[in-house]
Amino acid sequence: MNKKLIFGAIGALLILTGCGTQPNLENAANANNGENASQQTVEQNATVNTQNAEVQTQTIQPENESMNNQSNNNQQFAKDVANVVVYFDFDKYNIKKSQWSKVEKLAQMLKSNNKNYTIRIEGNCDEWGTEEYNYALGLRRANSVRSALIKLGVDPKKLTVISYGKLNPVCTAHAKWCWRKNRRDNFTYLP
Repeated sequence: MNKKLIFGAIGALLILTGCGTQPNLENAANANNGENASQQTVEQNATVNTQNAEVQTQTIQPENESMNNQSNNNQQFAKDVANVVVYFDFDKYNIKKSQWSKVEKLAQMLKSNNKNYTIRIEGNCDEWGTEEYNYALGLRRANSVRSALIKLGVDPKKLTVISYGKLNPVCTAHAKWCWRKNRRDNFTYLP
């Protein structure tokens, strides 16, 4: 019984507070006139905004095309850099005469690209020797090519080195022809 009495009292209060004020019909009419005027202004502005949207679409389109072209150029540059591989003799880190043309070609490519990028020079070794020895030898190989590129005019800030030692072989056969392929420097474009 107490619950019914409490809910009844709450309901009566809600009804009384809801009915206490009468709407002002005159203010409502003025508000509607204001809405119509603002609706006309919005419609006029919508026409202007549509025209501006078309202009923006036209100006954005060429930017997207240039971004796609730039992306394609970067991808091609990355492929060209990755295709250069400098090979080394067994247990050596000096650049062989037969490999100098590759280093010079790489230097020309890097100097002709004025964009902001970094090239990672990755030193690699064959499976002979300990991990520590091959890591050190791979680092010497990478630094050897880095020094040569700097002497050929490449900005040193664009070059970084890393050694994978014998952990990144391209050939896993246990043969001399395979080991020759693993004694190398690879190059990776980092945008």
